[in-house]
Amino acid sequence: MGEVHKIYVEIFGETLTLVSDEEEDYIKGLAAYIDSKINDIARSGMHPTTLSLLASVMITDELFKEREKTVSFNKNMDSNIKENERLRTLVDELWQALEQTWNDLNAQKEQLEHSREEAAQYKQAMERIQKELDEYIELFDASTGETDDNKTARNDID
Repeated sequence: MGEVHKIYVEIFGETLTLVSDEEEDYIKGLAAYIDSKINDIARSGMHPTTLSLLASVMITDELFKEREKTVSFNKNMDSNIKENERLRTLVDELWQALEQTWNDLNAQKEQLEHSREEAAQYKQAMERIQKELDEYIELFDASTGETDDNKTARNDID
């Protein structure tokens, strides 16, 4: 609690002495606000007590409306916080799914590269076997005395 001050204010022509631990400017601002409310509703012949009561009702109305706004704002804030948490959870889940998909794609890429390497090895082996087969056929043909003309004629008969 701060230091207590005596503060002199004027409300609707009345000088009042207030004691408060609030800053003097703050208290004088409150008094000026109350004074302006009373002056806004003042009509000639109205009793100061009636004016004070009417100003109190008006200020209390403002207070209650601001409280309602605050409650509504807090409810909206709570709702927004919950929605934000829900969206963060969803983003986290989506991020995890994206990472899993990325990992799956990388695994498939590695598997495809491995399959390509195997296919290249099989192709080389087939080419080597085809070359060896061609060499065996040439050797066979050479050992049987068959010429290219005989092969062509034999193929025509088949």
